[in-house]
Amino acid sequence: MFAPAIEVPTTLADTAARLGTSSISPFTIGDETELLLLADGGLAGFVRRGRWAIMATSPVTPHGTEDIALAEVVDRLRRERLRPVFAAVPDPERYTARGLHVHAIADDAVVHLDGFSLAGKKRASIRHSVTSARRAGLTVEPYGPEHADGCAAVSEHWLRTKRGGEMGFTLGRFDPETMLRTDCRVAVDDSGAVVGFVTWHGYDDGRGRVLDLMRRAPDAPNPTMDLLIGDSLLSFAEDGIERASLGSVPRSKGKLAERIYPTRTLHRYKQKYAPEWQTLYLVAPSRLMLQPATLAVARAYSSNGLLASVKRNG
Repeated sequence: MFAPAIEVPTTLADTAARLGTSSISPFTIGDETELLLLADGGLAGFVRRGRWAIMATSPVTPHGTEDIALAEVVDRLRRERLRPVFAAVPDPERYTARGLHVHAIADDAVVHLDGFSLAGKKRASIRHSVTSARRAGLTVEPYGPEHADGCAAVSEHWLRTKRGGEMGFTLGRFDPETMLRTDCRVAVDDSGAVVGFVTWHGYDDGRGRVLDLMRRAPDAPNPTMDLLIGDSLLSFAEDGIERASLGSVPRSKGKLAERIYPTRTLHRYKQKYAPEWQTLYLVAPSRLMLQPATLAVARAYSSNGLLASVKRNG
């Protein structure tokens, strides 16, 4: 019934980017994903952990068929004796109407780009960082084959500080081939050396962008990341893109959870861009299953095991 976890044809990734209206939609498909191809032409992808089928967000489906697609996904999974859990959805009412339990789990940092600029008080710190980076001789270039070795070296250095290695699920992993299929922007110094990069995915038929990888060399100037993100947002606004997500930040669950994923630090950083924070919800089969469903989601992120993820920032 299910398509196995294989290299996904570009057409399916394009479908997810075109039909998905959530910033989580581009992560419907991933390295471990099993696919459900839906009757309406949409799709859903899930990561299997035991009897749990863990989906990043709502099924990606043509407008107006969301309820039908959700019913099909839930029914097909249950017939296979799999418990459905959706990690982050923006539309909780659709799920409560089916008797599922929803729980606020994260906040998505969305920057609306109509008239966007770095001028004014609310983004002053970003403006100063961008100016400082440019004075230090940094420029931003679109990713090309000439940047491959430099980006690989930056990523390797970054991973050395994360003892649990790469996470997954709705967090991308560095891969040179994938870089060519994303909107990747590279910061280079005045000698042409790569000092950092970011990747963005499109969603909502090109109207949105979502930030994925953020990596810089250990000796890169401090404002490198602000330059990469600020320059990207200005470019998107100029191109008529409606909004850009800086990524969702899980709600803090205490010290142990902070070691796995530093939510408070991320929230403070993204707040500098003055985003609109939009609530995302975890969906479990019932209130009683919320805790094991949350654990299943954590296991989906931690392909090397939860223990490794706990160690990664320790």
